[in-house]
Amino acid sequence: MSTAFPPTEGPTITSFQLLSNPTNPSAEDIAAVLKIFRDQQEVSEPQCAKPDWITTCPSISSDRQIKLGVYDPPSLPKTAKRPVVFNWHGSGFVVPRFGAEGDVCRYIAETLPNTTVIDGDYVKAPEHPFPEPLQDCVSAIKWTLAQPWCNGEIVISGHSAGAHFSLVLASKSNALALGLTEEEYKAIKACASFYPVTDISIPQKSRRTNENGVEAGIPMLPVSFELLQFAFGAFVGFDPATQQKAALDPRVSPAKAKIESFEVPCYIVACEHDPLADEAMELGKRLMEGPGGSKHEVYFAKDVGHGFDFAIGDMRSAKIDSLPGGKSSREAYVKAFEFLRRSVPSLQKA
Repeated sequence: MSTAFPPTEGPTITSFQLLSNPTNPSAEDIAAVLKIFRDQQEVSEPQCAKPDWITTCPSISSDRQIKLGVYDPPSLPKTAKRPVVFNWHGSGFVVPRFGAEGDVCRYIAETLPNTTVIDGDYVKAPEHPFPEPLQDCVSAIKWTLAQPWCNGEIVISGHSAGAHFSLVLASKSNALALGLTEEEYKAIKACASFYPVTDISIPQKSRRTNENGVEAGIPMLPVSFELLQFAFGAFVGFDPATQQKAALDPRVSPAKAKIESFEVPCYIVACEHDPLADEAMELGKRLMEGPGGSKHEVYFAKDVGHGFDFAIGDMRSAKIDSLPGGKSSREAYVKAFEFLRRSVPSLQKA
């Protein structure tokens, strides 16, 4: 759920504290909060890398078109078949951040041989709540598998809210319920999920939220109680009873899916200073202890928090290693690449 808040010292003051009634906010309050939150995105995350080309694909849920930023591998003919890695950006479910993870997308494309990376957009809540964003993810997978340059092998990955979407679709029962066919699901060879939301049913007060803002020397985007409260409310409904009912749906809380339904190998990154770390670690533990557990992997990133890879800067830079939290930041991606090479047949041969 990358928050797009620039690092600041001191208490975390977010637009969500403007809600006078967070469990039943007025339309005017929601609109005011969204404007502040979305306006912050304009100045907070400069990205150097741009896609090689941008296209659109139709959504399965409406007549809208979904933006796709395509990062092609260097020196590979356009017609050559190759695997595809999807990245769905963090957004708190509400912030339009298409293109804001360009540096990471280019890093993946440059590191994994002969692989195209697709930066997939999706509609945002509360205008488009669950399940519409997930339906956009499904739409992009369907479109990609139909392209002549796709070799039929897909990796689904993402950050925060985007990591949530990738984990949801790693479960076969979820993926089929959201519109993928058996054959399309079989094309998903791996999932890489960075600091995901896994269980919205967890009482928010029990999470170790970042109420004091950025901790000194810790690359992170602080996640406050109010942020989570608003993000989850926008996605599935602000009313507590409505939210708790929705949270039991495994398409909303992937931790509620049967462990055996995760036929796709999953790599999960949990961060020491992230309020979502405990639930990510718990799901990872259950995956590794369940059927076929050896195909799953969890990485616990020390000395970093939520959104570390955007707070610390371009992951392609050699300077990352010398920065606070740099070792964990680099290692999280190195291990992700190793995991994908083991899990995706065409990457094993490269």
